[in-house]
Amino acid sequence: MPWSKLQESDMFMRVVAIGGGVVALIESLLHLIGIFEFWSLGWPFEVIAIVLAVCAVLLGIKPIHYTPSFLFVIGLALIIFSVFVGGIIVLLAAIIGAIT
Repeated sequence: MPWSKLQESDMFMRVVAIGGGVVALIESLLHLIGIFEFWSLGWPFEVIAIVLAVCAVLLGIKPIHYTPSFLFVIGLALIIFSVFVGGIIVLLAAIIGAIT
């Protein structure tokens, strides 16, 4: 059964959100154990970043009505909490979802 363009872009947004969440999770765990200590803000912020990364993955697995808006807020928060690469990928997912 062929998919419409909207379904294809929604699936792409979901895949990018899951990928960004996984990257953010790995990056924040590496901050937490001290590998990327030079730009880490400390363990409380890393725990919050881990929770946000898990939320991004869950929004990719099971999106809700305003998923691009939530992904945008999560991506910005991840960047603020010094999880740059994962935050940028989650922001990309939000932009992909907002365009469609």
